[in-house]
Amino acid sequence: SSSNGLKDLNIRIVHLRIGIVLAKKGGALEKMAKPIALGLGSALGNGKQYMPWIHIDDLCKMFSDAIENTKIEGPYNAVAPESVTNENLTKQIAEILKKTFWLPNVPAFILKLFLGEKSTLVLYGSRVSSSKIISTGFRFKYSTLREALDNLLL
Repeated sequence: SSSNGLKDLNIRIVHLRIGIVLAKKGGALEKMAKPIALGLGSALGNGKQYMPWIHIDDLCKMFSDAIENTKIEGPYNAVAPESVTNENLTKQIAEILKKTFWLPNVPAFILKLFLGEKSTLVLYGSRVSSSKIISTGFRFKYSTLREALDNLLL
């Protein structure tokens, strides 16, 4: 494969597997916060699925470190250290926006109807670790969801 050829040429390859990127404008957070701001906050499916996330500033720093730090090589999870469930994520957004979180969870069949194959992303989630990137000396500015949401929503 071509990556073996690059290795033979002594070219370092880094693969960042990016979680849900939280940013002030656009992206997942804006889509999640909109219904919550309207008082329609609800977990998706059973709400217990893990949602690997990262603050956009930390992601940009991770790309920069991946370029500059020659010890970084191979695959890394570009996700914050704190793992949160969909329900926890939604509740924290609602708290910060001072909105109630009272609606029943959005049933899986509704999500499948509206999102099709993309529904698997929000219904099943994944719990992944950032310990490998932390072992390179990378330090997160926003290691907890609350810190990230306070920065982005307040």
